[in-house]
Amino acid sequence: MIEQQPNTPAVQPWLLSRSGVRLEGHDHDGRLSQLRAGLARHPAVRSAAAWQASTAEVQLALGALHDRAYLSALAGVRCEEPVLMAQFAAPGMAPDTPVCAGVAKAAYEGVRTAIVAAKAVASGERFAYALCRPPGHHAGPGWLGGCCYLNNAAAAAQTLRDRGVRPVAILDLDIHYPNGTAAIAERLDDTRLHSLHSWPVVNVASQSAQPRTERERIVEFRRAPAEDHYLGELAESIDLLARSAAAIVLSLGYDTVGGDPHGCWQFSPEIFVEIGRLLAGAQLPVCIVQEGGYALDSLADCAHAFVRGLLGRYPPPASR
Repeated sequence: MIEQQPNTPAVQPWLLSRSGVRLEGHDHDGRLSQLRAGLARHPAVRSAAAWQASTAEVQLALGALHDRAYLSALAGVRCEEPVLMAQFAAPGMAPDTPVCAGVAKAAYEGVRTAIVAAKAVASGERFAYALCRPPGHHAGPGWLGGCCYLNNAAAAAQTLRDRGVRPVAILDLDIHYPNGTAAIAERLDDTRLHSLHSWPVVNVASQSAQPRTERERIVEFRRAPAEDHYLGELAESIDLLARSAAAIVLSLGYDTVGGDPHGCWQFSPEIFVEIGRLLAGAQLPVCIVQEGGYALDSLADCAHAFVRGLLGRYPPPASR
């Protein structure tokens, strides 16, 4: 099943590079349209139109994850002209992500979408896919950055925990290190985080990530990995997580494929068939939350490859 975010026309307007140069933003509803088209090619994929998440549920989840002052400041953004909020940059980092009212609204709706998918999993769905934007894994307790404002994956994990699905594992397969998710997961004493990502890490001051707790596993590739090497490391992470977790929240980025404007690897979309198979083999419920992936000409193929691996050619196993 998929839960899709309502159309939010606001586009991520720009980002600042480390040298202060404005770079074109690539997060917009065109991404979701391509991903939706790829998912819809599989006959077992269906919309989750019957599920809902109230504003109170969204606020409750966000209040458990993000600092009150940060949430108040983000909710108070009224301007449509993008501005930097330097006081909410990630620790040790220069501000790089502007905020405007439309983008803040889109981020809020992205969290709602992730919560709906997590509620479906908590109610018995084996797989749920939160097709949301903007991404969220760089949003920490009190900061934004890297196109991220609110942490969708953490909201999904918190929703599962609140409904008795514990412990939760978060597996991040975006090409970038989830610095925001790591900071939030540190506070959740029954939540594990595994991340497979590229080096150098552009969103921490040291350029190399360090585990915050013994519950965090980091696989940092110093050069673009061969697909079999990457899949071997992924298989190890899934095996480790499956031993103790009741469910997996998958932060899924498609920015590992060749040609992605925010990526540096050259995977083919077909690698996601095997990624889906490995996750299905864990025999756990999986809540997928969309992170990066900006190569519009390959996004549909990536999403279709992933659900082919996850669901196979036939309908998915019966709900637990």
